[in-house]
Order: sequence, then C-alpha cells, then structure tokens
Amino acid sequence: PGGPSESASEGCQQAARTFVPQIPTVFVLVDRSGSMFDENPPGSGQNAWGSLRRGVLQVIAELQSEVRFGFGAFSGQGATCPDMPSTEPALDNQPAIANLYESLERSTFKDTPTMLALEEVSELLWSDPVPGSKYILFVTDGEPDYCDDGNALCPPDSVVGRLQKMTAGLDDAGNQNEPIQTLVFGIDSPLSTISPEVLAAFANAGAGQPVAAPGAALAGIFDQCSGVPGWAADFATTGKVAVRGATIGDYVAVGGNATVYRPDPNDQAELVTQIRAALAGVKSCAFDLGGDGVQVDVSRPDLGALARVSINGVAVPFDAVNGWRMLSGTTVQLEGAACEAWRVPGETAIAFDFPCDVIVIR
Repeated sequence: PGGPSESASEGCQQAARTFVPQIPTVFVLVDRSGSMFDENPPGSGQNAWGSLRRGVLQVIAELQSEVRFGFGAFSGQGATCPDMPSTEPALDNQPAIANLYESLERSTFKDTPTMLALEEVSELLWSDPVPGSKYILFVTDGEPDYCDDGNALCPPDSVVGRLQKMTAGLDDAGNQNEPIQTLVFGIDSPLSTISPEVLAAFANAGAGQPVAAPGAALAGIFDQCSGVPGWAADFATTGKVAVRGATIGDYVAVGGNATVYRPDPNDQAELVTQIRAALAGVKSCAFDLGGDGVQVDVSRPDLGALARVSINGVAVPFDAVNGWRMLSGTTVQLEGAACEAWRVPGETAIAFDFPCDVIVIR
C-alpha cells in the first residue's frame, strides 16, 4: 500500500507540515505443532508450514515500512511449555524474521499451548514502549492444550478468556493497558483438528465481540474442567466464584461475526490474498502532524470548509461518522467508510491540504 502523499494544492502544509500515519505493531504468532509439517496432501512434498511461511514473509516484506512486525512460533511439552523462539517487533524487520522463520524445522515438542503463548506475547506487547495499536496475527491448525493431552473441551475456554482480557487491555493483576486485538487464521486442510466453532470463538474474543461457547453447554465446561490443573490455574486468575456454570471466558447465546481467515495452504495466491486482507485492517486511521511546533486550530467553525482530505483523489467529507475529524490539534482521525477506504488492500494514497489559515504555532 502506498503511504501518505502531499496534495498538489497551495496548502500551507506543502513545505514541511505533513500528517503521517501512526505505526501499528503486529506480532505474527504461528502454531509449530507437528501437523503443520505433515505432507498435505500426502506424497505432495508440501506442507502448511512452508506455504504459510512464504506467504507471511512476502506480505511482511510489502508492509514492513508501515507496520512494526514481530514473530514467534510455539509448541511445547512437559516442563517446556511453551517453547517459542521469537523476534521482537520493529520496523523493516522482515530480514530478521525471515532468518528465524526459515531456520525452524518440525519441533521436537508435540503440544499446542496456545493460551501460554498468547500470555507471553501480550506481556511483550504491553511492555513495548512504542506507541500505536497492537495486534496479534495468530495462525493454527490444531486444538489448543495445556501440554497434558487432557480434555479437549477445557483449553479453548482458557484461550477465550485470555483473548477477552487482551482486548480489554487487562493483565492478570488487573492493570489497565492498551487493548490488543487478535486476527485468527485457521489453516484449512484435511489434517486440521481445530473446529470451526472454536475458531469463531477465538476470532470474536480477539475482536472484542460477543462469544458463543464452543462445543458444549456452559455447565459442561465447569463440570469437566474444574479438576483439570491447567484450567483451574487459569480460572483462579478470573476472580469468579467456582460454581457449576462458571467459565474462564464470558459467553452469550449468539456470538459475533468477526472474520475467521481459512486459507487453503495449497493455494499460495489465495493464502497471500487473505494475509494481505487481514493486515490491511491494522493500518492506522489516525495521522499525526509532524513535530515542527504547529497544530490545527480546531476551534474554527469553518475548519471543514477550509481543510481538505482525499483518498486516491476522492474528497473525504468532514464528518465524525464516515469522514475525517480532528482527534486533537495534531491528529486527524478517519472514521467509518473513510477508514475502510484507506484500509482497502492495494495502492492507496491519502492527501491532506490544510491551509495556513487553520495552522497555529504551539
């Protein structure tokens, strides 16, 4: 996608006063369980791991100047739970991520400790001092577990609870942090074990939408999971009363409609298209005025008539619902349809024309 450009008009911004997009951070978290490495289809010499790696690295290369990318691949077993080689987020980070990603082979550990991996990543992102929205792009093909091969009903509840905490910005101590949203990719292949209902629950929880309980009545979760050490430890962090019907996650009868990306790993073009589409949604719709000691006079009643914003040459209305507005004297925010237009995958250019009449010295 193209970056912001200056308009061709005579606005006072033309020389040096440009609005630049806030930089989002995306941590790509990939399931490294054995099934990701199994031939698919058998005898083809291909697997989901290799196809996904090529697609992820291609899209990171395209966006690395606009998005801070980090990367981690997780598995686990026994006392090593999780095992997660990782690269911390940074701009222009594709070479470092490629160096690690391409070095990883099938793990010697067989389990999928999704909740613990998400916990580590959320702590890393919350300790990251760089401002901007934070996201996780989570890729899996298997049901989560506690590294114990126990009841498969219990770990998804732990994951939903973790994702809901992250979207609320709450750590285990109850401290308020910036929200972290999670984009969910469920590799679609005959080798996949994770169910569509579990993936939908993860996607809705990761987007802050209502979540329908996957796979069982709510009473069944407590009945079957209260004696499972991993579930019990996670439940203890919720502060909820341990009674029948209690769960780690918060559920409703009808869940939301967050997108679950289901790429076929054997269709490389479609895989890349879906990764691009997911990451287009993390592009920031907030643009900051450069730090040259000026700001926009937001008190002017004629601001919307004098200042102009356009996307791909089309004027964006001065409108707090589906256009642009001033979030502060130094930040332009795109809302609704305008934000969606800016995030459309492909070559997208935005231009700002803010004449000298609306610019004041700070």
